[in-house]
Amino acid sequence: MNKYLLTLLLTLCSPLALAIAICDDTMPRTSPSSRFLDRGNGTVTDRASGLTWMRCQLGQRWQNGSCSGEPTRLYWQQALLTAERIRTEPSHALHGFGGHTDWRLPTIKELTSILESACYKPALNETLFPRAMAGDGKEVNDGYVYLWSSTPVPASKGVAYLDITSGAVGMRAPGSWAKQVLLVR
Repeated sequence: MNKYLLTLLLTLCSPLALAIAICDDTMPRTSPSSRFLDRGNGTVTDRASGLTWMRCQLGQRWQNGSCSGEPTRLYWQQALLTAERIRTEPSHALHGFGGHTDWRLPTIKELTSILESACYKPALNETLFPRAMAGDGKEVNDGYVYLWSSTPVPASKGVAYLDITSGAVGMRAPGSWAKQVLLVR
């Protein structure tokens, strides 16, 4: 009996168990896998919008059907420059990723289009975007994971970001916080 309880406790408290999204199965899916075409090269194309997404965040690597490694957290200007380098520098490891050289930061509207409203932690379809909650071997930023958008908010001199933990949109000064990046084309 004690071995059973210990095994159950270790399983429930493991990082893998904590990485599974919490979903309400009574709600319709807003980002079902059937809406996306898996290109088999670390990208998926949204049939509704025509956008193609990298399945892994910057810093992670597409390997054996999943994202491995830890995402890189960048300040907004660094994120923009990194996307520019990926587009223009043939020596960059992600230049030509998925057969394309036009990767960029998504707008906040584009980011919210891939939200899975029936789920949180993450509020993304984990089949399409595996290990979305990864960061430094644990959840980051006090348990929240944020993705930069390219959308400035001029009135507040900030930039919009997506909290993929809950699906909320926020705004932050571009140099105030490092966030993770998911690229689109």
